[in-house]
Amino acid sequence: MNPEVGSIMGFFYKVFPVKVYTNEVPENFAVPSLYFPTPFSFDGNDTNKTFMKSYSLPVKLFHKDSQLANNEAERIADTVRSKRSVIPLLNADGTETGDYVRISRIETRISDSGVASIIVNWDSRYHYDRDDYIAIENIEFDNEVKK
Repeated sequence: MNPEVGSIMGFFYKVFPVKVYTNEVPENFAVPSLYFPTPFSFDGNDTNKTFMKSYSLPVKLFHKDSQLANNEAERIADTVRSKRSVIPLLNADGTETGDYVRISRIETRISDSGVASIIVNWDSRYHYDRDDYIAIENIEFDNEVKK
């Protein structure tokens, strides 16, 4: 799992501690609950050393009715906003790494009866693969002044 998705999942769970699904939602799923699918991404140019990937994660929040689902989705989104759209990155064991993921956009909407969607967007930067090379340590020049 992408560490950013795990961190977003952990953050949402702290705000709304319910059953969380990641693979598929079973037929008799718990209500209320959250479903985190695999995010989709697209790439873009960044610097001469890094490339950027923009992610979008459409989280589904299930509740007894659409209004309750939307209220909880808005509460989660407002909590993210109140933290300046910064979510701490977590290690696999749940401890904070000291790094953060900055959410570039978060939106909520009612998507079905008893279901609200929280769409989370963020950008990540990754280093290009670089060939190993031996760095130049010393350079000597012999020069003369031309007459």
